[in-house]
Amino acid sequence: MPLGFVMRLSLLIASLALAWHATPCTTVMCGKKATPDGSVLMSHSCDGDIMGVMTLMPAVNRPPGTKVPMYRNMPRPRNYDEYVANVRKGYGIVGHLTLGSTYRTILFGGHLESMTTGGINEHGLTVAIEFIPMRAGLACSRGAVGPNSNHWSTSLIANALMRAKTAREAIRVIGSMVEEYGFQYYRNPNAGVALPIADKNEVWLMEIFGPGPDWKPESGKPGGVWCAQRIPDGEVAVTANRSRIGKIDLSRTDEFMASPNVFSLSEELGFRKPGDPFIWHDAYGDPGSRGVCLREWRALSLAAPGLDLKATGDPLRDRYPFSVPRGQPFTVERLVALMRDAYQGTEFDITEHPAFRAGAKKSPLARPWGPPELFDLLKIKPERAIATPTSGYVFVSQLRPWLPDPVAHCLWFAYGPADTSCFTPIYSGVTNLPEDWSRPADFTRITRGQPQWEFRLVNTLTDSLNYQSAIRDVRAVIEPAEKRFLAFQPAFEEAAVSLLRKRGAAATARFLNEYVAANMRQIGYSYRELADYLMFRYLAGAPEVAPPKLPRIAAPEMPAARPETTVAIVVGPSTHPPGTHEVKAGGRL
Repeated sequence: MPLGFVMRLSLLIASLALAWHATPCTTVMCGKKATPDGSVLMSHSCDGDIMGVMTLMPAVNRPPGTKVPMYRNMPRPRNYDEYVANVRKGYGIVGHLTLGSTYRTILFGGHLESMTTGGINEHGLTVAIEFIPMRAGLACSRGAVGPNSNHWSTSLIANALMRAKTAREAIRVIGSMVEEYGFQYYRNPNAGVALPIADKNEVWLMEIFGPGPDWKPESGKPGGVWCAQRIPDGEVAVTANRSRIGKIDLSRTDEFMASPNVFSLSEELGFRKPGDPFIWHDAYGDPGSRGVCLREWRALSLAAPGLDLKATGDPLRDRYPFSVPRGQPFTVERLVALMRDAYQGTEFDITEHPAFRAGAKKSPLARPWGPPELFDLLKIKPERAIATPTSGYVFVSQLRPWLPDPVAHCLWFAYGPADTSCFTPIYSGVTNLPEDWSRPADFTRITRGQPQWEFRLVNTLTDSLNYQSAIRDVRAVIEPAEKRFLAFQPAFEEAAVSLLRKRGAAATARFLNEYVAANMRQIGYSYRELADYLMFRYLAGAPEVAPPKLPRIAAPEMPAARPETTVAIVVGPSTHPPGTHEVKAGGRL
């Protein structure tokens, strides 16, 4: 076997191993006056969940006051064998939830057990998640609810999305559950959580910490401490894995919400003396790390370059405003670009490190991340950027109050790291999703044709030997496709609104379903071809014998607005790759 191929294969394996390593997340929130058209925008990368999954939860009608069991399976599995053991053990009942009717919701999950990590509901309410370190002495093992439980009944995120229309309603749902049942972060009992929450008019940041080790459900005290702050309409905020809320003023009810023990718990646990100044992130949080404050600096600097914010990388020194007045208005395109940022053009851009220079030229090996063995060899430490190869999924939520709900809320979603993944539009009015895109990833083998694996393979191959060339190839596929999706959006939405007025909700749902599914399938086909292209050109060697051709993601098309149609799913030989699904003309989704 040629030595060059062995070296490339070794780097590929190292890159794939790096991709499994969980790291924290980043969320950017834009108020409606920080955008050119009055939409609320929120972008999020879920960076610690390996490969994600989306699940559509239908609306359910229940009599008010219905009691449902609350399920949870602990502890969180660290590997596949522990996951299988947990499945065999089954869920335990940790309480009962009073529940009425719920809204249709797309839930996002991650890791082996598909624990809840975010989502969007039929009214556009969008929730994301950020792990944040909390002060020692706040953790409590008796808490029954958390943001990312492996069952919706004990998930704060799932309950907020299923039971609330607005961000304020969601905060009240979450806060009441924390106070009644006790908070415990499912993934790490010693952590707190930040929940960015957006609706079509507002965006809030909610932060939650534990009640302390002595809390008991029968104590009559709140089972956690929480605070939420609204991002001003004309400003932009970021959360990147540390507490961001500072001074709070509960008399300003349009800007703050909090648990009844927000001040008293810090005194009760001896964190501060009565009468001392109260700063939320100092009372209950932790300063975080270099990678946290650098990401905050980068996002806020891009949002408001005129502020000339400085970065040292020292989390004790680098404390930034909760939010900043936007400079240039934010659009979906700008937020996608921000989520792909790796400090380009700054002193923290390690691709410009002298070690990546071959004379006057930049080496094709120059990369912001990749195999740790390469960076050890070069004695370089990669910076944790907003973009990262560990993202299970990334999204930009686009929420607009002037359109009817089924069409107003568009989630631009990518199954993988932002820099190598194509964002596809998913409308909150969809009533089903393609089976391939809503099936958990197979963690026991590489499954070609499954979107999560295709996105992961494209990212890993890009991060193999010739990064500088491979990333140009990938961008040549995804950037034109995203421009076509965005350019097509106004015409598609005009047609969907017209259909809603003329034919009603059911016909509009079919129209949205068909459009969303068609785009997902086209991206899936193209990513399968793109992974093959990258392997042939950069891994197998001798591409000049039969030069591979870059795939092209097909342009979006207007679905036919048929009153009643049927679906024909064909698996096998066709013009599509073997084993993929072909939707025949007249297909109903």
